Amino acid sequence: MTPIRTPLFFMANLGSEISRAISEYENNEFERMRNSISRAEDIIAKIKEFPEMNGRTAELEILESIVRDLNKNKFELEKNQLLDYFTPFVERLMRNGIYHI
Repeated sequence: MTPIRTPLFFMANLGSEISRAISEYENNEFERMRNSISRAEDIIAKIKEFPEMNGRTAELEILESIVRDLNKNKFELEKNQLLDYFTPFVERLMRNGIYHI
């Protein structure tokens, strides 16, 4: 079964990509990190296409700036706080019966 590609689906996937990029950053795996960042940027672009996301542009801009900073090998946030931000998206997605992120 193919999951429905909703903003919730993409936000959960964005959290996964950002988590992966941070881990790669911490392990000095910068080429792999750039690939994760590229996927994160693609996901953000897809999220912006949804009409229901129009009022959340500031939130997406913050996420974009975090991704840009990572791409510059700069990460100045508390990792767990950032990853905790994505937890509700993943939990809601899982509750809705879509298990393959």
